[in-house]
Amino acid sequence: MISLLQKKISSEKKLDVELEETEEHVKKREVLAEREQKIQTEVQEIRKVFYCDLCNKQYKLAMEFEAHLSSYDHNHRKRFKQMKEMHGSSSRDDSQKREQQRQEREMAKFAQIADAQKQQRLQLQQESGSATVPSESKTATALTDQEQRNTLKFGFSSKGSGSKITFGAKKQNVAKKQNVPISSIFSNDSDED
Repeated sequence: MISLLQKKISSEKKLDVELEETEEHVKKREVLAEREQKIQTEVQEIRKVFYCDLCNKQYKLAMEFEAHLSSYDHNHRKRFKQMKEMHGSSSRDDSQKREQQRQEREMAKFAQIADAQKQQRLQLQQESGSATVPSESKTATALTDQEQRNTLKFGFSSKGSGSKITFGAKKQNVAKKQNVPISSIFSNDSDED
């Protein structure tokens, strides 16, 4: 009798999972799961309306979301973002303008150097006439061309200190050259001292 009673109690204690499921139970469970899934997706879609992208916060109720929108924290972040956008774009514009002005100044220097060299060549040709240019002036012209190339490299190099040293070394080479009068666009041609 005790064994029958134990069997009865143990059969009553069986969980729903342990019971054999019929096809009807399986279908009901699947329908309920689908309903729950649909409800959850709909709730997520509705809650997307109550999400603040700026603060990265999710709210469940419309009143909570409205309170957040009028809060100091939200408005402070909003103003800070606007300020960053204003100042960020203006500082980029300023740096671009400065870079463009620097490049224009360098190009003006190069144009001046090129004009001075053209005038020097013309003067040399006028002095020598239409005769052939002596070998010394050819080497001087070659050195000036090389110097101009180095100057162009110097103007666009990103190394500040190394290029200054190189430029100083080029000045020493210039001092060793033959003194040739150069006409300048800035002063009188009467540079006779």
